[in-house]
Amino acid sequence: MRGAERASALLVAAVLAVSGCTTEPARDWDEPADYTYEASITVFGPTAGEWRVTVRDHEVAEVEGLDEWSTLEGSGGPENFDTLSQVIERYEQARAAGADAVSLKQERDGRPSQYAVDMDKDAVDDELTMVVTAFTTP
Repeated sequence: MRGAERASALLVAAVLAVSGCTTEPARDWDEPADYTYEASITVFGPTAGEWRVTVRDHEVAEVEGLDEWSTLEGSGGPENFDTLSQVIERYEQARAAGADAVSLKQERDGRPSQYAVDMDKDAVDDELTMVVTAFTTP
């Protein structure tokens, strides 16, 4: 991860750590079949940037890049993105696998609003932070 990207990821992870995120088991969320969310994703890889993700019938159906980073060719299609229920599953998997740092913030209804993971603090390029900035249902 480049210096600025790493610094950004570490800053976001630090903010998440003091902003009510938890490392406890995730609360249940009754995921609607269809919804759209927008998220800022900080990661070393093609899914970094601002994204609008549309979920239909509990599967990612469309992805739209919203900034210069997310609109680069090869940034990814629906197969490279998770539903919000899958984000909760990834959180639980990272906890079970003994990630060096993992946090999840959920809204009152259980919907995830922030997720951060660093599986190995000594490795580079494995950190991911996702902040959900909008959520709508049809």
